Amino acid sequence: MSLSTHLYRVVGTDTLQLDLRQPAHPRLDCPGLIFVHGGAFQRGSRDTPTASQFLDSLAQAGIASASISYRLTMAGRGFGCDIPTEDKRGAVAAAGTDALAALDWLESSALLTSHSTGWVIAGSSAGAETALWSGYVDAPDRWKGVVSYSGALDAAIRPFSASPPLFALHGACDVLVPIGADIHHFCPEDEVGAWPLIGGPAWADSLRTIGLTAWTWTQCGGGHGVCNSAMLNPDVQRLLIEWLAGGAAQNRDVYVDQDGSTLPWGRTSCPHPCN
Repeated sequence: MSLSTHLYRVVGTDTLQLDLRQPAHPRLDCPGLIFVHGGAFQRGSRDTPTASQFLDSLAQAGIASASISYRLTMAGRGFGCDIPTEDKRGAVAAAGTDALAALDWLESSALLTSHSTGWVIAGSSAGAETALWSGYVDAPDRWKGVVSYSGALDAAIRPFSASPPLFALHGACDVLVPIGADIHHFCPEDEVGAWPLIGGPAWADSLRTIGLTAWTWTQCGGGHGVCNSAMLNPDVQRLLIEWLAGGAAQNRDVYVDQDGSTLPWGRTSCPHPCN
């Protein structure tokens, strides 16, 4: 594997870079993966140990990737119930614009030698919200697919026929980002930051209602930490590679318990409610 860092965009005082991983033995049947880190649009970095280990594992399996930095427009402000919904939307949209700039750079770069089948966008937590926004609002025609680790999308968005395939992973008991349709951070409805969202697995159901395909992976009893733990789970990594290699053409739902053991095939919900 080769690992190199590149400047892909300058916006004002923000100098945005990406870490490009090109596998020694690329899989030509898989798209590359652009990864957007989490951190509530106010912190985080593209080269955290979790992200690096995850993307190194994909490279070993032949998958190219680019982990990007992006504008952290909520730094010093937070992303809680006291932040107006429009400001939250603006932070997601700005990060999505940066992700598209990274895609433009990659598609025009002479450095790429490892694949020719396009790119999916993936993210963790805030990065997953960015991925869902870019894939289903801003530029659905640019992506081969969307991968959401504990992310959600504005509940006002509706699916349409050109939407890319989805792989949504979530903890069933996430108290920060809802798995279904609910308010971000479960804020009181009268707060200025009460933003109605639809979690990744619920968005997968929306896509299916119009005949599109999606995969979901749900950890029963799992919280928001799934946004990191699922990336490092070898079983989940194998599922992701299967999805990238063509599995996205069909629907699939996987439920696991808190220790990661897969629950019986065909299950459509977790066996126990959240406390």
